[in-house]
Amino acid sequence: MKRLFLDESGECSFSLRSDYRHFLVTILCVDASDVKKIQYRLKRKFADFIRKGWNKTKEPKATLLYKNRKFGPQAISKVLTTLVTIPSLEVSYIVVNKQKISNQSFRNAPYGTAYNYFTGVLLSELIFLDGFDEVHLIYDKRNKETHENKHFREYLQTNIIGTALEKNLNVNFLVEGNDSALCYGLLAVDYFSWAIFRAFEHGDSQFLDLFSHRFKRKREWYI
Repeated sequence: MKRLFLDESGECSFSLRSDYRHFLVTILCVDASDVKKIQYRLKRKFADFIRKGWNKTKEPKATLLYKNRKFGPQAISKVLTTLVTIPSLEVSYIVVNKQKISNQSFRNAPYGTAYNYFTGVLLSELIFLDGFDEVHLIYDKRNKETHENKHFREYLQTNIIGTALEKNLNVNFLVEGNDSALCYGLLAVDYFSWAIFRAFEHGDSQFLDLFSHRFKRKREWYI
């Protein structure tokens, strides 16, 4: 079974008040047998950060590390470098230039519609084009289950199982919300998502270059 961890960067809002030009969905994929390797590598790296002064009560998210003068870019690079040694690790993403989407029915849809749609596009390609017929997707429930218009889990289940029915395929698809403070896979995908977003939003690809050889799928809309 493939274990998939989901993260997003930027904002899926089309409001003129949005601070970001891009919206990104990232999926980190590993074989189920390699999940423990993510935990082992991150625990070891985070323990080193704590020894050097990181507050152990704070999640060592990529954004926080980057802004911390004591850690900064070097810490991000160390995390990414150790994660890419996991044999089955692959990274897929879909990035959207929001300013170039002119369809008003899409732009004016309820909050969460764009996020659900783009996540569904990327996930469907992995399952139906790349043959991931046993999938366990884990997302950060703190981000996805707090808005009445998202219906995130239900949308993905309907999308994937419905498409499998149309194609007469058997797909074992599980989707689960978890807490990034407790799930090392969610902590890991945060770093990859941050690095990809930084490349598109700020033109800084130094971190993305560390794992570009691990890309599975790249979808770029209006880039």
